[in-house]
Amino acid sequence: MNLRHLEVFHAIMQTGTVTGAAHMLNVTQPAISNVLRHAESQIGFRLFERIAGRLHPTPEASGLFADVQEVFGRIDTLNRSIDDIRTGRSGRLAIAASPTFVNASLPAALAALYRRAPGAGITLQALPSARAIEERVSRREVDIGVVYQPVLDPGVEVEEISRSQVFCALPAQSPLAGLEMIQPADLVGQSIIAPGASTRTGTAIIEACNGQLPRIALEVNSSQTACLMVAAGIGVGLVDLATVTHYPLKDVIFRPFRPRVDLIMCLIFPKNRPRPRLATQLAMELRLILSPA
Repeated sequence: MNLRHLEVFHAIMQTGTVTGAAHMLNVTQPAISNVLRHAESQIGFRLFERIAGRLHPTPEASGLFADVQEVFGRIDTLNRSIDDIRTGRSGRLAIAASPTFVNASLPAALAALYRRAPGAGITLQALPSARAIEERVSRREVDIGVVYQPVLDPGVEVEEISRSQVFCALPAQSPLAGLEMIQPADLVGQSIIAPGASTRTGTAIIEACNGQLPRIALEVNSSQTACLMVAAGIGVGLVDLATVTHYPLKDVIFRPFRPRVDLIMCLIFPKNRPRPRLATQLAMELRLILSPA
């Protein structure tokens, strides 16, 4: 029996008549009768007997019906899955991001995404370097990456998502707290906590200061970590303000840092590959979270 045979058999079993099956499948009665005759010819035995104007299943047909119902149950499950994917209620998504974004913007964005698609299966990888994230995306091991510019891998497509800048994180009791802004000269003699040169943020800070920044005493790979170290009294931090205000720390305050260090946050996708619906929805949620108030 082919799928068309099964479809007609299933419809007749459910409705009990050729007319009912025709209505269910939106075809003519002769079409149903022709498919039924062909099915019985193929399998070599009758499936229905006509009694008092109705079709009654033969014992053989009744024995087959449980298996046929299982087939159509699976088809119903498949159709629900297709509908969930189409409407964004489920699916799979693999994300790679720096620890800064994993700890800051992504929790709120993923919470909003799960409200839209509660059945989604999501994998989130926190990787130590932007280069590693770009490689995962370029090799199509993940669907979307969240990094700072500049993006160097030619195998990815880049979309700017938000802009921020570097601020100085200070203990509230620091003598520097009275300044309206902090410059490299103000940090002489301070223990500086900042992303190192191996990170995009660290590179941007070093280049903007053009050799005027005192030595970094403690290198970290996320702005949240820098703020935790400031809160512990280790020193002063240079951080991405947009990613640390999600989780304010008691007795840690922020002042603008000059020269101004602009940070461009972006999403990257595998080049020349259709984007999963969930990736598009995640991008939308991140833009809403990171957009200026």
